[in-house]
Parts: sequence; C-alpha cells; structure tokens
Amino acid sequence: MATTQATDNIAKINSPKNPVKLLFIHHSVGGHWLAHEKGGLVNELNKNNYYVNDVTYDWEPAALTNSFVKKIKRKILDKLGKANQGAYGIGDRTDIGHMPEWFLGPYSNLIMASIYTENRETDNYGDRKNSTSSIHLSNPDPSAENQIIMFKSCYPNTLLKGKPDDPAASQPRNLVHSFTAGSDEHTVANAKRVFNDLLSYFGKHPDKFFVIVTPPPRNELPEDGRIARGFSNWLVHDWLKENNYLLNNVMVFDLFNVLTSGHGSKQNDEGEEQGNHHRIWNDNVQHIRQTEKSLLVYPTKEGDNHPSPAGLQKATREFVPLLNYYYNIWSNK
Repeated sequence: MATTQATDNIAKINSPKNPVKLLFIHHSVGGHWLAHEKGGLVNELNKNNYYVNDVTYDWEPAALTNSFVKKIKRKILDKLGKANQGAYGIGDRTDIGHMPEWFLGPYSNLIMASIYTENRETDNYGDRKNSTSSIHLSNPDPSAENQIIMFKSCYPNTLLKGKPDDPAASQPRNLVHSFTAGSDEHTVANAKRVFNDLLSYFGKHPDKFFVIVTPPPRNELPEDGRIARGFSNWLVHDWLKENNYLLNNVMVFDLFNVLTSGHGSKQNDEGEEQGNHHRIWNDNVQHIRQTEKSLLVYPTKEGDNHPSPAGLQKATREFVPLLNYYYNIWSNK
C-alpha cells in the first residue's frame, strides 16, 4: 500500500522562521521518543525552531492546587481515593477512551486552558530538556500559549477489538464516562467515534494546530496487528475526509506504521526506499507499507513493547519534516 501527496512547493518543508511552542501529551513511549539519549525528538524539534513542553503521568491543571486551600482539598481527595476524578490526575489518562475528557468533557475547559499555558518539561524517562539539547532553544515567551498540541496514546491502545473496517459507533459517547485500552469498550467502532467527536473541538479552535500520533505497535497483537493497522490507516487516510473536515489545523503521524519495518532493534531503515514509512520523500508526502509485518520490529528487549532508540530515531527523522510541512500550510492560511 502506497500513497503520495505532492507538496505544493519545497518551501513548505522548511522549519518555522520564529520559535513555536509545542506541547506533547504522552506516556512512556512518548517520553522515550523525546529523550536526547533515545529518540532525540526534542533535539530535532529544537533544531527546527520548536520549543517543547510536555505533560505525562501525574499531571493535572495547576489551577487545582495553586492555593493552600486547594492543596489541602487535593490531599483529602487523595486519601478518599478520588484523586483521579474530573480534572484531577488527568495526566494518568491518555488512552483513546480518555481523550474526550481532555477535549470535550465537563472539565475540558479547565484542562485545555492549562494545557495551552503549560510551561513545564517533565523529567521522566531521561533527559529531554530544551536547555540540554544539542541546539539549545530558549522559551520564546513564557507568557505565550502553546500553539501546537500533540497527543499520543500508548501501545496498549493497539489492542483493539472488532474488525479493522468496522464503522464508527452511531451513538455519541457519554463524555463523563471514559474507557481504558484494556476494557471491552476499546473497540474499533468506539475508537473511531471518539476521534469523530473530537473534530467538534478542533473545529472550534482554528488558532491551534493539533497533531495526532497513532498508538505504536506491540510485539504481539490480535490478528498479528491487522486490526490495529486498519485503524491507523483510517486515521491517516479516512478520518478527516469522512467527516468533511475542511480546516487544515489537524495532522496525523502514523507512528504505528513507521515502527513496523527495519533491520532489528538496533538498525532502522530510515532513508531507505523500501520499508514502511510516513515521511517526506522525493518532495512528496509518502505513507507507504512495503512489508507485511504489522508488529513492533524495534523491541528494547525481549517482551518489552517500548521501542528501541533505533526505532524512535527513525520516527524522529520522518516526523519532523512532516510537521514542518503541515504546520506551514496551517500557519500560512
């Protein structure tokens, strides 16, 4: 399977002229991807004039604990076992079934207002601070909002139930009730419905650029990854078209596909004509699958679903030029 999209001109692949603030919502694979000693994504983003903030486990809006009284309330809720309700502990919940909590649920205004103004770099999963990257990029303006919001669910989310071509569920989800990747509700139909519903939020915020990263593959998956690949292909090729979404403030990067070809955990196939890729190739946007494999080919070690540095470095090299391309189309609207 191969698709290409001609770039209007090579200038659209250039990095932004002025620093742009990007915030990445993620869990462990995202942290490894960012880290200088692993995927090197912060390094490459800094080189291309993107200043990186991120949120992960344990994050919640600062407005929940920005006073003595609120901190006491937080401690009481924690003791009562209610510290992961509403906006509390939202950073722990990044599955596909949790995404409506962030963007559409009853606390989404509070959550997203904090996301837009967040200026922290978490220190989980290794060094990935802007100040220690190979090309240091300073925060262009601590008072300015993050322009790019990037969201990635982790590898449990490829354990989808159903068939790869199942249509989206017909009924909208209860936005108060989320579901985990390990639940019976984690189906292709429900996942598609979640993403369809998210477009109502993205469409109301044309001043922000949203990046959806497909969940990465695992060493083992139902039907050898056929279901997960079908869902990732839908996100890349069909999601926006089926919904007649005409704004250019959303892009999808297929991390799943990128991590399903290579030469073992220590040698990737970056820059090679063959393989599975999502990249700029010969001045075109290319999403291509040339191997049958739909499982992770970059295990850190046996039984570990976290991709190795080689796989994450391939993802970095393919992602950043695509980000430049789609961001430039949006910013020059």
